[in-house]
Amino acid sequence: MTAPLIAFKQVSKVYGRGEATIRALDKIDLTIAQGEFVSIMGPSGSGKSTAMNIIGGLDLPSSGEYIFQGIPTSGFSRAQLTLLRRHMLGFVFQGFNLLARTSAVENVELPLVYRGMSHAERRGRAMAALEQVGLRGREGHTTQELSGGQQQRVAIARAIVTDPAVLLADEPTGNLDTKTSIEIMDLITRLNRENGITVIMVTHEEDIAAYARRLLRFVDGHLVSDETQVKEASHVV
Repeated sequence: MTAPLIAFKQVSKVYGRGEATIRALDKIDLTIAQGEFVSIMGPSGSGKSTAMNIIGGLDLPSSGEYIFQGIPTSGFSRAQLTLLRRHMLGFVFQGFNLLARTSAVENVELPLVYRGMSHAERRGRAMAALEQVGLRGREGHTTQELSGGQQQRVAIARAIVTDPAVLLADEPTGNLDTKTSIEIMDLITRLNRENGITVIMVTHEEDIAAYARRLLRFVDGHLVSDETQVKEASHVV
């Protein structure tokens, strides 16, 4: 049987000591298969962001085991966690996190710079990624010359230019209007369906979570429900 892409085995995360102790995650068991589209929801302090940070190699469990592609990560060094993020994961954030006064194509090229790719190869892959997200012809535009939706498309292109196994999206529509949110979610859904990228998305919006085929709900550090969504949202325009 093929191992799951991601597995939590009794994962806990504890901050502070004594009376100041906060148990952000409490013995979470969880598996995510390659190609899934998973939404994570929960109120503030529920543990959803902590879970996402551990999946993204930005934090480590206090106890339990996080396993990626069958490999336990508990013994990973900082350098190994950096390599995990650089080669296997793509990140999309609510605030876009683009470099100001820098062109779209240069923003998308950035992860490839850290891989030591030649300029020609970087530029070719970045242009292809921008075309894939519908921004052909906007390659030379700076962040200030792009709308919020276009900036998020650049951020998605930057996340997928490395051909990651997993796209981690943290409130990807949080700064967007309804129409633009639909366009961005249709794009993310297409990347999942057509490219096979595993998508894990944190959101507080029920209509956005409905795009996923699976919904995880966290409350007070516990995974309280794991639901398959039979009919995900579809707003393709």
